[in-house]
Amino acid sequence: MWVMKVGGGCLRDAEGIRQLPLILRTVYNEAPRLLVVSAIGKTTNKLLQIAESAGRSDLTHARAVYEALFSEHEGIIRALFTDGSAEQLLRHLQEKYWTPLWQRVQALAHLSEEVSTATDGILVYGELISSEIVRAYLEMQGFSLAWIDARRLIVTDGYHPEPSVIMSASQANVDAQLSPLFRLYKLVLTQGYIASDLRRRSITLGREGSDYSAALFANMLSAQGMIAWKDVGRIYSADPRIYPDAQPLSELSYSQAAEMAYYGAQVLHPRTLRPLREKRIPLYVRPYFEPSSEGTLIAEKWVEPLPPIRTQRRGLTLIEVESEDLSPLSLTDLLHDLANEGIEAYFVQGGIRTAAFAVKGAPEAIERWRAALPEGHTAQVRQPVTLHTILYPDATLSQPNGEAIYFQRLPDRIHWIAYEG
Repeated sequence: MWVMKVGGGCLRDAEGIRQLPLILRTVYNEAPRLLVVSAIGKTTNKLLQIAESAGRSDLTHARAVYEALFSEHEGIIRALFTDGSAEQLLRHLQEKYWTPLWQRVQALAHLSEEVSTATDGILVYGELISSEIVRAYLEMQGFSLAWIDARRLIVTDGYHPEPSVIMSASQANVDAQLSPLFRLYKLVLTQGYIASDLRRRSITLGREGSDYSAALFANMLSAQGMIAWKDVGRIYSADPRIYPDAQPLSELSYSQAAEMAYYGAQVLHPRTLRPLREKRIPLYVRPYFEPSSEGTLIAEKWVEPLPPIRTQRRGLTLIEVESEDLSPLSLTDLLHDLANEGIEAYFVQGGIRTAAFAVKGAPEAIERWRAALPEGHTAQVRQPVTLHTILYPDATLSQPNGEAIYFQRLPDRIHWIAYEG
């Protein structure tokens, strides 16, 4: 059993979808496979624009983005299906997805349900429509496969913005509904990113959550391995668009990859590795458009030596706290209070009277935290900032010139905070 995840960047156009049969015919084609797909291209971002416009009761802008998104999908379908079946698929998608999607947008504009839940009810359509297009194309190419809605399988607590998966309920659904399909089919198709809550409402797993979905399925199916097909199909020591000397990494341990993801490496969703590590399932990150090329293997084995690894976590908020007596215990209490507000701290630097935190959290949560500071504490909030990290630095790496607001050197890493822009 293998789980294969294909991201939206790979499926961004007809050419990308045409690549999929080649991969399925040549990579573990004798083994049972679960194919997990994302929404096409930047669909999720556009659906979020639609939801935000509806939330402001701006249905004119929402409709314009909706129609542009429909036209984009229609163009892909007409490029893929030239035998007359395009019209049939378009009618099916219109009736099953596009019309109900617009009805949900109108409902959100009139605030007929909780905003966060209503937004998720809109965002899930990207993966559903994408998977239907992929199913129709694979069937046209001669593949026999089953299709299943991931919302019937993955159950969460519904908490936003990143709900917790209820593994016991999800495992029961996989055992009852997904596993039996492999007795009839070698290939089963489902969606990443989408799930449901205990009330069977549509829920999303957080941005870039399709990798996480695939890892959950790999865990629950006790898969032999998982392949994440990416348009940038390997992990580098840095973003090659920023650092031309970035080196491809052929192998990483779960811990090393998780640390890279935590500090901002964009190849993997930070939560992806937990379900895989639990059952020691290897993850292969491979290039979608060069399927015979070597990618990156992530497994249990610690890999050394590694070159210095550079990451950036952007869009953080810098909080600077001042107090006459900022003891270590007081600093711990401040971090605890941040966590209670759902605010994640990626960088902490403390002194006798001052402390700095680089955090990710909702502005209203940060303001609540600041308003509840103990007497004698003041806080200044600045944003946006970027946390720069170098893991496994060598002796030649030193403090950056001029751009660092805060700088921190530890034995195995260097951090600094800089303003964005």
